[in-house]
Amino acid sequence: MKVEVVTPSSGLWSAFLDRVPHDFYHLPAYVALSARLDGGAAKALLLQDGGRSLLLPFVARPIPGADGAWDALTPYGYPGPLVSGGAEADRDAFASRALDAAAEELRADGCVSVFARMHPLLGATPRPEGGLLVQHGTTVHVDLRRSEGELWSDTTSGHRNEINRAIKAGHRASFDEGFVHADRFVEIYQATMRRVGAAAHYFFDRDYLAGLREALGPRLKLAVVEIDGAVAAAGLFVATGAFVQYHLSGADEAYLRKQPTKLMLHFVRGWAKARGAAWLHLGGGVGGGEDSLFRFKAGFSKARSPFYTLRLVVDPEAYRALSRARHPGADAADVSGFFPLYRRP
Repeated sequence: MKVEVVTPSSGLWSAFLDRVPHDFYHLPAYVALSARLDGGAAKALLLQDGGRSLLLPFVARPIPGADGAWDALTPYGYPGPLVSGGAEADRDAFASRALDAAAEELRADGCVSVFARMHPLLGATPRPEGGLLVQHGTTVHVDLRRSEGELWSDTTSGHRNEINRAIKAGHRASFDEGFVHADRFVEIYQATMRRVGAAAHYFFDRDYLAGLREALGPRLKLAVVEIDGAVAAAGLFVATGAFVQYHLSGADEAYLRKQPTKLMLHFVRGWAKARGAAWLHLGGGVGGGEDSLFRFKAGFSKARSPFYTLRLVVDPEAYRALSRARHPGADAADVSGFFPLYRRP
C-alpha cells in the first residue's frame, strides 16, 4: 500500500476530492484555516492500494518539549476519512487496513497519535488494530429527499406553531449575500457562547469569519432573522455538493422568546431542498449528549446518525512517556477519555 502525506498545494488532494462526494471539512483551504487556529500545519493522509484510495485531512501539531514529535488532529467539524473505489460493503475494512499501514509511516516521521472526527453521513468508519472508535451520541440530519409535506410533518408541533407564529408576525429570514451583518453575527454568536458557558475554543471571532469567507467562497452562507428591523438571530451554513452543514449560530437574548433560530432553520431547510441538496446536517448536543441543544435540533427531524471519534496511538512508547510525564498517576493505556492524554490540562 502506498502511503503519502500531502499538503494543500498538492494536486493529488484536489484530484481525490474531484472523484468522491465530500464535505467542506475535507477542502484544503478549510484545513489550512483550521491549522492556523490549532497552531499546526495542514496536511492529509493519502493511501492507495490498486484501484482504491483513502484521504484523511489533519492538522500536524508540534508537541511542546517533545524533541520534534508531533500529533495529528482533524479539523473542527466532521472531516472523517473518505474512500474512493471498491465495493461500499468493504469500505470500512479497507479504511482500517489503510490506517494501520499509515501508522507505520507516521511513526517513522515522528507522529505520536492521531485524533480523528468521523463524518456522521459520509465516508468510512475505520477500526484499525491500534485504535479505538468511540461513539459520542448521535447527530440530527434532515433528509431533503423527502417531500415538503413530510418534512413539515417531521417537525414537532411546538416548532411548527412557533414558526407559523413568527411568519404571521412578519419576522423575516433571509441570506445576507453581502455579509453586511458580519459584525452583528460575531457579536450575537459570542454572546450566545457566553450565555451557554461554552469552552474558550468555541469563541470564533471576526478574523475566523473572514478566513472562512476566503476559504469557502460562495459555499458559505450567512442567514439572518430580522424582527422589527433588528437582527435577532444569525447563522453560518455551508453548502457542498449534496450536503448543507449548520456550522455556527447565535440569537440575541432579547429575542429568545420569539424563537428566531427556529424560523432561520425552517428557512434554510426550504432553501437547501430547493437547491437540490440531499442532506441538511444539524449536528448534535454539547459533547454528543442529548441535551437541550440536541432536543432543539431534533424538533426538525426524526433522522439520526452516530458520531464517532477515532483515537489512534501511533507510537505507544512515546505516548506513554509523554502522558506519564504530564499525568503521573493516570492510566496511559486508557484512550477512551481525554485524548491524547498528554494534552489534558
